Amino acid sequence: METTLNCKIIVGKVGISNVDDFLSSLKNIANKYDVTIQAMDTGLIAGEEHIISAVKKAIRAVERKRSITNDLGLEVLLYAAGLRQIERALAMGVSVSEGEKRVAIVIVDVSAGAQRDLEMVAEELKKKIGLQEEPISELELEYRNDKKEKIKKFFDITEDELKAVGESKLKMLVLERVAMLDVLK
Repeated sequence: METTLNCKIIVGKVGISNVDDFLSSLKNIANKYDVTIQAMDTGLIAGEEHIISAVKKAIRAVERKRSITNDLGLEVLLYAAGLRQIERALAMGVSVSEGEKRVAIVIVDVSAGAQRDLEMVAEELKKKIGLQEEPISELELEYRNDKKEKIKKFFDITEDELKAVGESKLKMLVLERVAMLDVLK
């Protein structure tokens, strides 16, 4: 039986003054509510659908005992990156260093029974890490031309592929890479 998807995505800017404190805050809130929390670099996300697809595929892999890792957050990163190599997929996560970062944070609840109120978890998380929330539409490629080249390079999308399907289909090519990870396993 597959789990009903219960996830919340928040997008925004966060100032990281201490890397250990930032990571500890994510971990503490995840443990408090028994959820998975994964922060990602918005510069490599091709839209909300990209994250949702990665979360669904990661949950399915874990449920079917076909996951690459034993950590759902890391499995989400692997799918989001469309890669089997953990080290390369970690680049999809927030490059955790001090300074201001644009992040997408996904909160996932895979508990059996009643689903948790992830809005409440998101509010606590935003306060704890000082996230200045932005509309989720900020993830969409059509609103962020500055990241198209970065995405093409990270996902090894060639000019020939783009010519074949059209520049407007870049997001679909990224989603194809996410789906291909199941084939590569």
